[in-house]
Amino acid sequence: MRLFRIIPALAAGLAGAMLAVGAAQANQLAGPIVTGTLTSVQGDSVTVNGQTYTVVPGSPAEEELSSLTTGQQVDVQLNGPASSPDTEVVNVVVHQGQ
Repeated sequence: MRLFRIIPALAAGLAGAMLAVGAAQANQLAGPIVTGTLTSVQGDSVTVNGQTYTVVPGSPAEEELSSLTTGQQVDVQLNGPASSPDTEVVNVVVHQGQ
């Protein structure tokens, strides 16, 4: 009889752990991140460490464009590999104190 009580308790515990992992993953950035110095902001593009990336329209990165200034240290989240010409910026985070 105890086995019938243990199995549902284990199943509930496992389900709770899986939900916690899913929530943690949802808070993490999804794409590659490039960290460096913002060297240019022009129109819908930013240049970090000499590499220029287009910003995705309607993204959090686009909302940040007006507050960015050259020389800031930033983390730029991409929606694909940094080496791909089709990769775009979806988020920009300025380092604290910048």
